[in-house]
Amino acid sequence: MEQGRRLRAAGKLPEAEKVYRRALRLAPKNTDVLVALGLVVGSGQRFDEAGHFFDRSLAVKPGLLDARLGKVRLAIWQGDAPRARVLVDGVLVSAPNNIEALDLDARVALLEADYTRAGQSFRRVLALDPRNTEALVGLGDVRRAEGNDDAAREAYSQALAIEPGSADIAQRLAVPPPRRWRLDLGSEVSDLTDGLGDWTDSSAGVAYRLTPRTTISGRTRVATRFGHTDVQIEGRIDQAFSPGFSAYALAAATPDADFLARYSIGAGASWQVVAPAKAFGSLSLNIDARYDDFANTNVTSIAPWVQAYILDGRLGLSARWVHAQDDIGTRADG
Repeated sequence: MEQGRRLRAAGKLPEAEKVYRRALRLAPKNTDVLVALGLVVGSGQRFDEAGHFFDRSLAVKPGLLDARLGKVRLAIWQGDAPRARVLVDGVLVSAPNNIEALDLDARVALLEADYTRAGQSFRRVLALDPRNTEALVGLGDVRRAEGNDDAAREAYSQALAIEPGSADIAQRLAVPPPRRWRLDLGSEVSDLTDGLGDWTDSSAGVAYRLTPRTTISGRTRVATRFGHTDVQIEGRIDQAFSPGFSAYALAAATPDADFLARYSIGAGASWQVVAPAKAFGSLSLNIDARYDDFANTNVTSIAPWVQAYILDGRLGLSARWVHAQDDIGTRADG
């Protein structure tokens, strides 16, 4: 067990698993070994197998705290916040001052984007154990999620002073401060047949991250068609309501419009239905809706679409269905 603990602390999970399995052959009903194996296997994202080890330990000792906490960790690793919340609340009923349970309660609150509760639970841990590095790192995570990067770095530095050489803490400190401003520039030229001439469409946009959840942006679009030039101005706000759900709203206007919409309003949302896994990235369901008021017609468009990532999130694939309809019932689908 001691050999396995040292290997696990050093991040050598395959080696630790082998040692723990040797221990399990010597003591098949030893709950400490079963829980340790569950944690090692779960860290390797073999979630079903990890749950099996925790269930085996609970069959030997019903209500075993370490196994119940292991199942909470398993739900957190899977990104299943509702299940993790039910499990950790059940543990806190019987062990309200257990340091590990409080730490996991804060981790679940982070998943739920409940930063107030997360901060309170981490501070309760630190009141019981001022040198608890997990709580200090967690408090840094809370402050970083709230947009206070300086306070986050202070908490990480305190943790690193207690646990020098920790690669996990050093990695958090190495993350550069978030950039609040973003500039987007784009331009395109279309060479059309049938005497339609050349069309150009250029845009410049500036976005500012007001909070970690809220971004406001403005964009100017300049388009030329049929010898006319239109200038469109757009404002937009993006809001993340949780780690898995976000939405946006926009409004645009074109003074003295010749061919662009005189004004437009739009909205959309994105829901992450599958969290990133080891081999595959996230899967999200999205929808965009827009209303455009032109000089001679009004057009409403709705576009539901799905997006998935593969190759460890490096390649994104999307499919979109577009439905548009004007004010006299003309429809287009594609």
